[in-house]
Amino acid sequence: MSLVILFSVLIVLMILLLFTYTHQKLQNVSGTIVMIAPIVSALYFLWQIPSVFAGHYVAIRLPWLPSLDINIDFRLDGLSLFFSLLISLIGVAVFYYATRYMSKDHDDLPRFYIYLLLFMISMLGVVTANNTILLYVFWELTSVSSFLLIAYWYGNRDSQFGALQSFMITVLGGLAMLTGFIMIYTVTGSNTITDIINDSHSIANSPLFIPIIIMLLIGAFTKSAQFPFHIWLPKAMVAPTPVSAYLHSATMVKAGIFLLFRFTPILGLSDFYIYCVTFVGLITMIFGAINAIRQFDLKGILAYSTISQLGMIVSMVGIGGGVVQQPTGEMAKVYSLVLFGALFHLMNHALYKGALFMGVGIIDHETGTRDIRKLSGLRKVLPITHVVMLVSALAMGGIPFLNGFLSKEMFFEGLVSAHELTQFNIWLTLLLDAVGVVASIFTLIYAVYMIKEVFWGDYSKAQLPKQHVHEPFLFTVPSLIMMLLLPIIFFVPNLFAHYIILPAFRNISIGSKADQLAPHISQWHGVNLPLILSVIVFIVGITAALKIDWKKHTQQIKATSISDMYLGTYKQFEYYSGYSIRSLMNNRLNHYITITLIIFIMIVTYGIIQAGFPKVHQIHVSEFGPLEVITLIVVFVLGIALTFIRQRLTMVILNGIIGYCVTIFFILMKAPDLALTQLVVETITTILFIVSFSRLPNVPRTKVHKKREAVKIVVSLLMAIIVVTLVFIAQQSNAMPTISTFYHDAYKLTGGKNIVNAILGDFRALDTLFEGLVLIIAGLGIYTLLNFKDRRGQDERE
Repeated sequence: MSLVILFSVLIVLMILLLFTYTHQKLQNVSGTIVMIAPIVSALYFLWQIPSVFAGHYVAIRLPWLPSLDINIDFRLDGLSLFFSLLISLIGVAVFYYATRYMSKDHDDLPRFYIYLLLFMISMLGVVTANNTILLYVFWELTSVSSFLLIAYWYGNRDSQFGALQSFMITVLGGLAMLTGFIMIYTVTGSNTITDIINDSHSIANSPLFIPIIIMLLIGAFTKSAQFPFHIWLPKAMVAPTPVSAYLHSATMVKAGIFLLFRFTPILGLSDFYIYCVTFVGLITMIFGAINAIRQFDLKGILAYSTISQLGMIVSMVGIGGGVVQQPTGEMAKVYSLVLFGALFHLMNHALYKGALFMGVGIIDHETGTRDIRKLSGLRKVLPITHVVMLVSALAMGGIPFLNGFLSKEMFFEGLVSAHELTQFNIWLTLLLDAVGVVASIFTLIYAVYMIKEVFWGDYSKAQLPKQHVHEPFLFTVPSLIMMLLLPIIFFVPNLFAHYIILPAFRNISIGSKADQLAPHISQWHGVNLPLILSVIVFIVGITAALKIDWKKHTQQIKATSISDMYLGTYKQFEYYSGYSIRSLMNNRLNHYITITLIIFIMIVTYGIIQAGFPKVHQIHVSEFGPLEVITLIVVFVLGIALTFIRQRLTMVILNGIIGYCVTIFFILMKAPDLALTQLVVETITTILFIVSFSRLPNVPRTKVHKKREAVKIVVSLLMAIIVVTLVFIAQQSNAMPTISTFYHDAYKLTGGKNIVNAILGDFRALDTLFEGLVLIIAGLGIYTLLNFKDRRGQDERE
């Protein structure tokens, strides 16, 4: 139950933040309140390290929809603990950093921290969920919270566009992932992830295996900004810098990689998966690295560098996925080296990229700009930030004595050893090596180039929006601590690898020999090919970064932006969809009735084709007495009278009497529940009509137009004939299966003695729920419109 307690504490803190809106002083301390969440979370997951390392996993399962195997099912194993520690520990740094970055005077702090905490809870839910549907729910919650955070400064048009673009891409990817989960359920009959993984060979032998892979990869690639779905990440950089440091470098973009890790024991059984993930990752890596050099915005550089680094990790996941096919032998060692290196580099990337984003945030906060064309010589006024960003950038570039060097060496070692694997021959290996080396060179170029342009050279504050630049020490503490971890991990990598990465590797690598396959990370392997490639990258990258004027050359590069293509497609779609809606919804009631009539005719025609024309002479007529005949005559007479009456109030009353006559029919047919429902609905409807007409202007009636009235009568009779025909088709047709036999078991399935209540409350529970929500939304809309009218009148009087 400890996981449930943790989530309960986090939700209670979110509710507590809502109460900070009531008082200004409470709003100012909302950052202090929310800091409790990542601290409690980090302490809990650190406390679980010994237990999970020993193989004792924390699990909780609460029934939700057990008939569909949809349950509140959480499981803290090695992989989920690894990601939970990243989310929580980076969260501590980011939440503290946000208290220094956000303005108490200009920002809505409670709203910001509620969004940020919602994202943290959502990410923890993604990585600990042991049910595919539960995982999907939290997955989409990360998209929702990301949308809210990117659009936090909603008055900015760029914020609006960035939020919409990221939301659309990641949500559509999530829907593709859900489709893959449904396919898995059809094959295995289970939504429990551990059961699905244990049944991996059944999925691999299914004809749906390739479609499942494609759907899950779309979900992973959209979330982790892989080419060509990467376009949302640079646009998301309009969010506050704490958001960029947390969501778009350390956590949310890693959710797609988590999905690949979690399902590698299944997906790795396909060579198609290995090729697709490997080459998409490498394409993304080199694409992001090259485009990072073209940026002038510091966050833009880091955005494309994040895309590039994520591509590197994804390619390593792809190459290492084959360990599922070869869990033993020499090939298993190569697979394991790359897969283990992917986990190691994921941890390293979260640290140095988080520190870099925080450094950029300090620069932006203190100077008022992120444009490298306006920044120079900042080492003189921001010395701590200079050291933090220099060390972090060099770690990203893979310089020795920093953690990035170790994981980059593992990456190179996996590339040069790819020819030993079944999926890659010598030519593919050379291609992998070339792309990996070129991308690494560009990575080092933009890392050094960024530092050179911003911190080195002569300091000039003439171009800075803020003239008084200073560096508060407490502002730099989170990034400083993360920077200090970079050399520490280099010198004691196996301390982290053994207790944090190894348990995660056990959940990815199938077989009992995961501990033996896990590589020992060493700072020196002698003079070998990976070291030679690293030397080439160092020499070429540093020389190119220092000797070439990249600002001059990148301005001459003209390239078509995929984001611009997306924007053009979006505008075209918006135009044509708006045109279609305007054509359909033209505020003409006759037009709407015509469309409705056409749809009814199509339905009836389809019914006649499927079931045959109703044999009216064979219809069984129930017994009826004088009361039924009198009620029918009343309905008939009132229906004819309504076509000639012109007074609104009279029409409403007569229409209500027809409804009450229907209630009498239900009573005579011994259906008191339907009669009661009809009575309540008819009464409420009549009252609402009377109240509505009382507020409408008294429009004078025109004389009766005989042709128009004749058309209305014909349309009414035609609609009546259509409805009656549908009833006849439904009553006497055996061409289509009936659902009534299923509803007959209502008491057995639901325990409900009233079949109507059982249908509404159980069989169609979601439908009933959403109908209620529609009423609530409509009521809120009406209330808002009425209040808006009142306020407008007040404003005019003032």
